[in-house]
Amino acid sequence: MDLSKFDWKFTLFGTPVRVMATFWIICVFFSPFMSGHEGPWLFGLLGWSVATLISFLTHEFGHAFAMRAVYGGRPTIDLGIGRSASGVPVFGGVTTSYATSNDPLKRAFTAASGPALEIAIVFLGIALMALLGLRFEGSLTFGIVPYLSLDPKSLAFLRSPALLFFVYYLIEGFVWIGLVWGILNLIPIFPFDGGQILLSLLSRAMGRRGTRLALGISIALAGGLGILSFKARAYFMAFFLIFSAYQNYRLLTSRGY
Repeated sequence: MDLSKFDWKFTLFGTPVRVMATFWIICVFFSPFMSGHEGPWLFGLLGWSVATLISFLTHEFGHAFAMRAVYGGRPTIDLGIGRSASGVPVFGGVTTSYATSNDPLKRAFTAASGPALEIAIVFLGIALMALLGLRFEGSLTFGIVPYLSLDPKSLAFLRSPALLFFVYYLIEGFVWIGLVWGILNLIPIFPFDGGQILLSLLSRAMGRRGTRLALGISIALAGGLGILSFKARAYFMAFFLIFSAYQNYRLLTSRGY
């Protein structure tokens, strides 16, 4: 079935954006509603989906702004699961540009710019919401991911249950997805941003040996975290990590590194 006719295309800040129909599958699978929920959960899912879109767009625009500053040209953004117009595999989001550079430091900078902007916007949003009287529970002293949740009592002024669900999960998703997706992308697993940074820096320092080392680290981390995710019953994340390990293995062996 061809889902491309359901793609949402628009231009923002001079950058062409395509939101594939499969993007909304990501919103559902990463939502807290997969295990069921009471109340007007559809409004909560809508708020969560809007938050996911905002978070992913912020991340990709971090890359796009950096690419435009460093390479010039006109980057494009694709969100969802599939392939970009240029044939690049997409799982979540990808920003591509025909103007590029072989300079490892420039490539590392453009890779780091996505999660950096995403995390910065989340902290700015938390500060602004705190000024408006919204309270957050939890801590940013975390193990794997931070725990920071909006206190529902802060939204007691919303009388409509549907509106309450929408606003609560819009804010909850904005904070949680922004922090978690931003931090996870910094893990040195290729093609995550952290993996691209590691690959760029090691290849610059060690040449082909550095490339092999970076891919080897990606395989070990993706495989190990994939197993841990499976044991934690985070099956969607486990599949993604194991698939990443396989893709890194193919890359390592197919190009003769």
